[in-house]
Amino acid sequence: MIKEPGSLYTIRFNDCDPFGHLNNAAYLNYFMNAREDHLADHYDLRLKDFAAMGRGWVVAQHQIAYLKPAAVAEKVYIFTRVTDFTEQSIQVEMWMTDEQQQKVKAFLVTRFAHVDLKTGKRAGHDEQLLDLLANIRVEHNPDKTFEQRLAERLQAPSIQL
Repeated sequence: MIKEPGSLYTIRFNDCDPFGHLNNAAYLNYFMNAREDHLADHYDLRLKDFAAMGRGWVVAQHQIAYLKPAAVAEKVYIFTRVTDFTEQSIQVEMWMTDEQQQKVKAFLVTRFAHVDLKTGKRAGHDEQLLDLLANIRVEHNPDKTFEQRLAERLQAPSIQL
């Protein structure tokens, strides 16, 4: 099972600022869309199916580093991986590279809270999802700071698909 899926995306004109660079807020959309694609393509999970059951995830926290600009019409890879989870949350690392997967353009760590969509309150993951999370979780040192994790990613930006 793939633990660090990656996908190729093209930076769209309407997502860029007047300088032709991907807008800072648009990075989050690209990352979230990539994660949704990875869930469907690699784990057969669709957010709409969870919503139909009255469950979903909301962003509890983002930490992002913008390292190099992504330019209009440029092709980039976006990778995602689960680094931690609890009964009610999931932590995901995401990073964007150039098409050759040699230069990291942005690095994001997001914590998602699992919620009951009717009440808006936190909800527990079911056993099947907890089992999947245990299988796809990438081992890491949870005591490392965001900056330390970013430094690790910069040491090994190339990922083999």
